[in-house]
Amino acid sequence: MLPMNHRTWSIDRFIADLQLFTFRIFFPGHAGPSAPERSDHLTSASRRATPHLLPAGIFFICLLGSGNLPGQSLGLEPHMGVFNYQGDLRQQVFSLKDGRAAGGLAVTADLTRRIGLRFLYALGTVHADDKYNSEPKYYFRNLNFWSRISEMGVQLQLQFFNQEKAKINPFLVGGIAQFDFDPYTFDKDGVRHRLQPLTTEGQGLLPNAPQPYALRERSFPMGGGIRFTVNERLSISWEITFRYTQTDYLDDVSTRYPDPALLTAARGPKSAELSFRALELPGANPLFPNGFSSVIVRGNPANGDWYYFSGVKARYDLAPLGFRGGERRSTRHRGSTSCPKW
Repeated sequence: MLPMNHRTWSIDRFIADLQLFTFRIFFPGHAGPSAPERSDHLTSASRRATPHLLPAGIFFICLLGSGNLPGQSLGLEPHMGVFNYQGDLRQQVFSLKDGRAAGGLAVTADLTRRIGLRFLYALGTVHADDKYNSEPKYYFRNLNFWSRISEMGVQLQLQFFNQEKAKINPFLVGGIAQFDFDPYTFDKDGVRHRLQPLTTEGQGLLPNAPQPYALRERSFPMGGGIRFTVNERLSISWEITFRYTQTDYLDDVSTRYPDPALLTAARGPKSAELSFRALELPGANPLFPNGFSSVIVRGNPANGDWYYFSGVKARYDLAPLGFRGGERRSTRHRGSTSCPKW
C-alpha cells in the first residue's frame, strides 16, 4: 500500500492537472500555471469569444479548487460509437450514413446525486461525399473530405432522477470543448492531400480574401441519453451528443470558388484540381463552373459545421457514492470516503 502522503500527493497532482486543463479550454489566449504560449492556430474570432466564457471558466476552476464537492465520487468512463457530421456536404441534421468509428475516455465527478462533471477526451473521424448527398444537385459539385478529430472538453451532466434510487435514468449533457481537425481528400489517382494548405477557396490570395482557417477550434456539445445502473459502481449508458463548432471549414467548404488561374499560379495545379472537381465526372463541361451555380457558390457560410457522437458508455466509479454534507447514504457504504481536502 502506498504511504498516505504519497496518495495525497497523487490526488493533488491529479486535481491540479484537471484545473490546468480546464483553464486552457476556457482561457486559450492566456497562459495558465506553467502553461505554454497560446497556439497560433487560434483564430481572432475565437479570441474575441473568450470574454463571454470567463464566468463559466471561473466557475469550473473554482469548483475544482474548492475541495468541497458534495457527495463526490470519481469515476472512469470509456466510450465507443461513431462520429458523424452535418454541414455543406451533408444537409441532414442527423444521419448514421458514413458514420466513422469514435471512442475516448472521461474522468467523471458527481457534484450532487443528479449533477455530474466530465473531463472528456475523444478521437474519431468524420467523412462526407457529394456522390451520396441527399440533394441531387450537389452531385455535380463532386466534393468530398475526411477529417480526424481529436477533442478535449468539459461537460456538465444533469440526470432526471436521483441516481441512488433510479435504475434507469435519462440525462442531459452540455459543455465546451477544444478540438483539432485537418480535412483531407484523395485525388483521382488515389493520392491523399491535406486541403487546408491548398487554400481551395483562395484564402489569403487577395487583400480582401479571408485568411487560411485554423485547425484548432472550439465546439459546444449538447445532447442526452439514458443511463442503466448495473450495481453501485458500474453503469452503462447510450448517448447522442451534438457539437456545434466555431468553424465552417470542418469539410473545407464554406464560400465561393476562387479564380482557377489565380489559384493555379499561387498554389499549383493540384490546388485548382481539388477545388473544382466537377471535371472528374463523366461528360463534364470544361467551362468554369460546371453546371452548378451562375454565381459560383461552393458552400454556405451562413451555416456552421456540426459533428456529433452516438454510442455506448460504461462508467466505473472508483468509489461508491459516499458522503453528502457529512451524512452517509446508507450503512453499506461505511467504507466510502469523502472528497479529499487539499
